[in-house]
Amino acid sequence: MGIYSSIEDFLKKIIYHVKNHKRFDLLSELEYTVVDLETTGFNLPPLDRIIEIGAVRIKNLQVVDEYSTLVNPLKPIPPIVTEITHITNEDVKNAKKIGRALKEFFKFSANSVIVAYNVSFDFEFIIEAARHSIGYIPKENTLCAFELSKRLLYFLDRYDLDFVCDYLNITIENRHRALGDARATARLFIFLIDLLKKVGIYSYDDAKIIELSNTLPKEVRKLLEHYRRLAVI
Repeated sequence: MGIYSSIEDFLKKIIYHVKNHKRFDLLSELEYTVVDLETTGFNLPPLDRIIEIGAVRIKNLQVVDEYSTLVNPLKPIPPIVTEITHITNEDVKNAKKIGRALKEFFKFSANSVIVAYNVSFDFEFIIEAARHSIGYIPKENTLCAFELSKRLLYFLDRYDLDFVCDYLNITIENRHRALGDARATARLFIFLIDLLKKVGIYSYDDAKIIELSNTLPKEVRKLLEHYRRLAVI
């Protein structure tokens, strides 16, 4: 039956987290940094490089701050990337080097959970860029808005950011630019956290289990179906 052996165990787990769980592990009390990157390609650094970082800080499930910077990749931007992002070689000619940009990002994102739409790409890219540029390997906790969308919005046909945001009536302003995509992902993520709470998932650990699981617990699936019938999702 997934992560819980019975509905009784499921309910006991909820009660435990509400009454006894450490406060810093509750989803509603954590701080988050939602990040998006634009890069020269999909290979990890040093082969491909970051050309833009956009990030949104969430506290008390509200957006409280933003960070955005262009980055000089010290290599030409492929024409296909410029076509998609509209970021040109001229735009990044005098931009920050990656080491400075990452130091600023790490200061901005300190003491928060890193969130991205496909965090396994964005955060791994950041890890490799930091390792090569400043000799630092970040080890923050992460949550993936893409994987959570696949679990909680199980009935959708597709899970690209455009499709999911369109379904939830979230407008993506300045698509394929880092801050525009991070803003939209932040709004989506806040919705997903609220939905997790509705189905009894209150802690980071349990949210991570949902993210990594191939199937949902039956009790969670039933609650999601209930909210779907009520047009909540």
